[in-house]
Amino acid sequence: MQWSRSFRGSAISPHDDVDVDDVFFAPPSMMSPLNQQHHDDGDGADGPKGARSPIVSGGVEYRRPERSVSWGAGGARIHTPMLEPLADNSNRRQFGMGIVGRFFRRSLRKSITRHEEVAQQLDELTDYRPYFTWWVSTVQTLVLLLSLLCYGFGPVGFGRHTHSGQVMVKSLSLQQVEWEEPASFWLGPRAADLIHLGAKFAPCMRRDARIARAIAASARRERDTACCIRNDDSGCVQSSKADCSDTISTWKKWSSGESGPGGRISGSVCGLDPKFCEAPRSIAPHEWPDDITKWPICRKSVVDGTTPVGRAGHAAEHMACEVIAHPCCIGIHGQCVITTSEHCDFVKGYFHEEASLCSQVSCLDDVCGMLPFMRRRRPDQLYRAWTSLFVHAGLLHLAATLAIQWLFMRDLEKMAGPVRIAVVYLGSGVAGNMASAIFEPYRAEVGPAGSHFGLLACLIVEVAAAWPLLKHPQRAMMKLIGLAFALFLLGLLPWIDNFAHFFGFVFGFLLSCALLPFITFGPYDRRKKIILVWVCLISAAGMLCSLIALFYAAPAYECKLCAYLTCLPFAPDMCASQDVRVRQLDGV
Repeated sequence: MQWSRSFRGSAISPHDDVDVDDVFFAPPSMMSPLNQQHHDDGDGADGPKGARSPIVSGGVEYRRPERSVSWGAGGARIHTPMLEPLADNSNRRQFGMGIVGRFFRRSLRKSITRHEEVAQQLDELTDYRPYFTWWVSTVQTLVLLLSLLCYGFGPVGFGRHTHSGQVMVKSLSLQQVEWEEPASFWLGPRAADLIHLGAKFAPCMRRDARIARAIAASARRERDTACCIRNDDSGCVQSSKADCSDTISTWKKWSSGESGPGGRISGSVCGLDPKFCEAPRSIAPHEWPDDITKWPICRKSVVDGTTPVGRAGHAAEHMACEVIAHPCCIGIHGQCVITTSEHCDFVKGYFHEEASLCSQVSCLDDVCGMLPFMRRRRPDQLYRAWTSLFVHAGLLHLAATLAIQWLFMRDLEKMAGPVRIAVVYLGSGVAGNMASAIFEPYRAEVGPAGSHFGLLACLIVEVAAAWPLLKHPQRAMMKLIGLAFALFLLGLLPWIDNFAHFFGFVFGFLLSCALLPFITFGPYDRRKKIILVWVCLISAAGMLCSLIALFYAAPAYECKLCAYLTCLPFAPDMCASQDVRVRQLDGV
């Protein structure tokens, strides 16, 4: 007798040839219904004193066997009605159905599912617990809660949010300053905070040529700056000659006629001089070059106690004045300005009081956060393609993710198992993020969008694998394709990436064809599917390697069409740059 894992034990005939001494529990035939004729020993209708209540199963009452008066161990059996609920596996996830199949009202062909070979394969499919779904959903929830606890909520909306106020700027005057940052309708942190948390952002993942050119241009401009000293001894600031007022300030620029230490003509720099720095010293063979953009940060300054350093007319007056402005990193693209601490804090920048020049700081280090770059100013955080799967743009974003994973991913994992689903989920997410980093390098994206489309590909592959089992497979496939199209339209909203959707779907399709359980209809069909498994695995590996190669070799720095494929401006500034914009107005 073969016990089926897909049907209740009471549905199996008890009249098979089974040795009751070899089974763990008594078959139903050993239990006599109470409505049959039995011989009583004169105990009456109510039975003897202490008689035990009958067992009710399937609408039929069974008399409990009397306990043995012997004190010997063993000899007792656990009866069928007690074990049926434990052994019952009839409600497990059916191949080709699942929650999506029930929602779309699919039905199976009984003539096929009852075939002996097919029924045996269906019965041998393992029913798993969704451990991976529970784990990844818990991690994503904890990450968002901790991010909101540490960074708080950013501006809410569909466009750009404007901040304005009067702050002290480097001219030592109060000015009206306005700055804008992108708003988000997801109810979550700011874009800059999401990058700190591990969002997909290409300038943090590899060296960006456009940002590198902008930093080099800024260094060339800074090379021509000098210390602008206020005549009233109120302070000094590093600036160009055009930004230094001839009326109230003196622009102290070294030249061949009035050179700096060692005959240098590049400089001066407010608060920095190789002659007055003890660590690191400017001595051969480690002399500071005649280029201020290559000077290091002075960790320990030398002050001559016998010389009135702060007296006007002293040769080192750029070292005596109070430096009122230092480098400040603003935005998410590595922009650096020399400004006051108050101004930097107002625009939510990163103030570097220890530095004197923008060339001494790496703003991308501040923007990216996470693990430091192995080489200075050489971003290498490729792992963001993985970490961004666990970061969300806000509470609404997380709610949508948890709903998808609880309804669909958990259902798929019961059929495929945690290992297969983990490979599809993580692989599709990483491939989608790599494609997004190629075509939309300057947008910070978070969330498992590519992973979810990989799960959608799993559902489509399942329908294709169960095609002979379904009554209307064409209808089932068209419904899933329609769902995929609707979700692609949803990807036109900001913070949702259609490139991650598309490439995650393709990569998930290949992995699903290779990893999902399948039903075969004969030896020839089995050989075909084994070949398909290897072809899909090789194709998936080739696709991932190609995406990584394109990411480093040929990123799409300029692609206007790409921007419209992933975000349509339904409202003004809805798809605007995620960087901040700072404007200084005529102040009070």
